[in-house]
Parts: sequence; C-alpha cells; structure tokens
Amino acid sequence: MIGFVKVTRDFSERMQAAEALRRANVELQQEVTQRRLAEQVARTSYEQELALRQDEQRFRLFVEAVSDYAIYTLDPKGFVTSWNQGAERIKGYSATEIVGSHFSRFFSPEDIRDGKPQQELRVAAEQGRFDAEAWRVRKSGDRFWANIVLTAIKDENGGLIGFVKVTRDFTERMHAQWNLERVNSELAAEVQERKAAEQKLAASEKSLRELSLHLLRSQDEERRRIGRELHDSLGQYLAMLKMHLDSMQLAQEGAGEALIRQLARCVRLADDCIAEVRTISYLLYPPMLEEVGLRSAIAWFLEGFAKRSNIKVSFEAEPSFGRLNRDLELALFRVLQESLTNVHRHSGSTSARVVLSASDALVTLEIADNGNGIPEGLLRDSGQAWVGSLGVGLRGMHERMKQLGGNLRIASSQQGTTVKASVPTEEPPARQKTSSVQ
Repeated sequence: MIGFVKVTRDFSERMQAAEALRRANVELQQEVTQRRLAEQVARTSYEQELALRQDEQRFRLFVEAVSDYAIYTLDPKGFVTSWNQGAERIKGYSATEIVGSHFSRFFSPEDIRDGKPQQELRVAAEQGRFDAEAWRVRKSGDRFWANIVLTAIKDENGGLIGFVKVTRDFTERMHAQWNLERVNSELAAEVQERKAAEQKLAASEKSLRELSLHLLRSQDEERRRIGRELHDSLGQYLAMLKMHLDSMQLAQEGAGEALIRQLARCVRLADDCIAEVRTISYLLYPPMLEEVGLRSAIAWFLEGFAKRSNIKVSFEAEPSFGRLNRDLELALFRVLQESLTNVHRHSGSTSARVVLSASDALVTLEIADNGNGIPEGLLRDSGQAWVGSLGVGLRGMHERMKQLGGNLRIASSQQGTTVKASVPTEEPPARQKTSSVQ
C-alpha cells in the first residue's frame, strides 16, 4: 500500500444557496397564502359592500317612493341632507329647495322663539328618540297637525352621525277627533238634558198621580158625605112624607075612590123615592163596606145590580176572606162598580162572573162577561188608555191600583171581556175552600 489520495470540494456556498432557496420558497408560499386570504377578504368585503349598497339603494328607493310619510335625514346640527316624495307632498318643498336648509323652517314662529327645534334635537340626541304631535308649517304658510318621530343615528362608538325624521299629516284625523269630541260633548249634554227632562217628567207624573189619588180620595169622601146626606136628611124627609101619606090614607076611609087612588099612588111614589134614595146613597158609598168588609159588600152590590140590570151575576169568594185595609177595599169595590157599569152599558152581555181571591200577599178581583168585547183597534191604538175610553172611573182605578202597588189588566175578544185587578197586601186574608154566591 503506497498511501491515499483525498479530494475535497468546498460546498458551503451551495448549501447556503439551497437554504436560501428553501427559505425563499417558504416565504413565497406564505405570500401566496396571504394574497389568497387578502383576495378572499377583499372579495367578501366587496360582496358585502355591494349587497349593502344594493340594500341601501332599495331602501332609498323605498323611502323616496313613500308618499304618506315625510321621511328625511338631518345632520347633527339639524340641516336637511335627504328628502323623499312624501316630504315634498306634505310640506310642499322639493328636494332642491330644502336640502341644506335647517329643519326649523317647518316650525311656527312662536315655536322657533321658544326654542322647540333645538329642544327636539337635544332630546333625540340624549334619549335616542323624540316623538310628539304639534302644529307644523307648509311651504304655503298653511299649518297642519303633524305626528313627529325624530330618531338619532349614531356610529359604533356612540358618536352622533345625524337624525332621521318621520312626519305624518294628522290634520284630518285631528279634526275628526275634535268633531268626535264635540259630538260626544253635545251628546253628553243632550243625555243630561234628557235625564233632567225624564226626572222632571217623573216628578210631574208622581205629582199627577198624587193629585189623582187625592182627587179620588176627595171624591170618595164627597160621595160618602152626599150618601149620608141623602140617607140621613132626604131619606128622613121622605120617610116622614110616607108616614103622613099613610096617615092620610087611613083617615080618608069615607073619601071618594079617586082621592083614595091618588093617595095610594102618592104612597107608592114615596116608597119608590125612598128606595131610590137608599140605593143611590149606598152606591155612592156603601156603608156595608166599612161595617162588614169587601166580600159582603160585593155580595150586597151584586144582588142589587142583578135586579136593576137583569144581568145574571155569579160571585165566587173564599168564605173566610178577611178584612183588608180601607184603601184596598175601597179601590177594589170601585173597580167592581165601574166594570159592571161598562158590562151593562157597552157589552150586551146577559151574564157576568165575579171572582175574589187571595194568594200569598196578593188579592185579585176578576170581572168577566160574555158580551161583544172591546174593539181590537181601540185596545191596540190606546194601549192602557182603554180605561179612559170606557170611563173616567176605570182610569182613576188604574191610577189607584198603581198607587197601591197593584195593576189593572184587561183581555177582550168577541167572546167577552175580562178585567183583572191585583193588589198586594201585607196580611193576606185567610184562604179556605171556594164558594159560589148567586
């Protein structure tokens, strides 16, 4: 072995170049990635900006197309920066006339003196919103009632950018509201007047009822007085006349037949007068009504009525029907008298039926006949006023029933008429088995 041969070559530059190439590739890849990310961000931002611009364009077109609302923007100091068609229609200014002007032009001189424009801007800036209804001024100088909403626009840091103001013309609605309030006020006044008139009418009706009841009571008292006068005074005179005639008749045994017949005729006339006076006095105010009560007084009255009218009358009542107070008995008896008088005069009936009954705290008197009945038109046209058509007495009884808390009703057809008087009583009469009295 002779030895070795070694060959050495310096590759330091080559290695450095390779390392630099590697670093350059890494940097290039990083730069490409960053460019791609930047392009993606730029593309996204562009798309977002394009979409935003499209939205803004659509919103601007929408705002400009709205004609019922005045929508416009203001800068932070209150100068108009945009103007839609609704604002032009409501306020009368075109966009070229008003953009750049201060929005205080829409206020009345007195509102400007009071600082209302600055107050609205300050409240909206502090609270984010100001809304109210007030008078505003058009370009023509006419005033209109406006509904106002002023909203502050702020950036992401809370800085004030400007304002958006929406105004609507509420003049017609305001006038309608005023008219409605005026009509309501007039209606309320009319209602009050009607209530006052109704109260006066009710008071008048009450006074009339009280007067009617007073007149009826006065009439009853006068009837009682006249009845007693007839019975106690005229009746006594007639009785004395009858006694003298009887004495003269006995003393004229030898007189001529003509004189005897004349005296006999005078005696009969005196008897008839006494009977008629007694009947009239009892009809004016029957003493039996106070002495023995309503049931017995009705039976006595029907007996005399049947003889005078030739109308057969049946009477049904409870045998133990007790006494009522004086006003109730008198009122029911007057209803009976007037009803049977109408039966005799108007119905053409050959019979009648009277029923006196008590149920709990209610007393009822019913008078029915089989006559011609009351004409339907008379009842339909006059309603409860039928009582006046058939006699003042029944009208009075109708009022008396009302005063006593009762009622008077009538039902009529071609088969007959039924009058029913019902009145409450605190102490109803005892009720036993029903009887019939002819």
